[in-house]
Amino acid sequence: MAVAITLTTSCDSDDDLPVSQPIQVNTFCYGDQTTNFETIGAFREEPQVGGGTGVLSEVTVYGDGLQLNDMEELEGAGVLMQISFYGNSLDDFQTGLYQIATTEEPADASLSYILDYDTAGMFNTSIALESGFIRVETYQTGYAITVDGIDVNGDELHGIYLGNVALLQ
Repeated sequence: MAVAITLTTSCDSDDDLPVSQPIQVNTFCYGDQTTNFETIGAFREEPQVGGGTGVLSEVTVYGDGLQLNDMEELEGAGVLMQISFYGNSLDDFQTGLYQIATTEEPADASLSYILDYDTAGMFNTSIALESGFIRVETYQTGYAITVDGIDVNGDELHGIYLGNVALLQ
């Protein structure tokens, strides 16, 4: 009788809990979503007054093969994402949700990516996003930049850059 009560009041095993996939950071998927590229660093320039009413903060996210030299110039070859954020303050890089748009108003952003960027090359072909969103959040000493958009080819681009965004001097 004691065994029967124990069996009916014991908890189910934790083995039946749903398994969730870990969130991948510094990896961006594009095209057919089986193709991806990894990023290893990012830098930004001082905010400046943009063409519209927004304050422009330019951020460059780069992949393996690219690096900043001692003169804060990019060198090498690899994947590159250039993001223009339009905020409403010259004080600092602003967090929040940005809509991908070309109006250069506060809370707008534009992003283009180059899969084979070469600093020695004269012509680097970029692919621009036409729609979607980019979220910027602080994370420890850096930022989490989450991209979810559709490029000019109709392909999705999504991923999260997680790390420091160095300010160029």
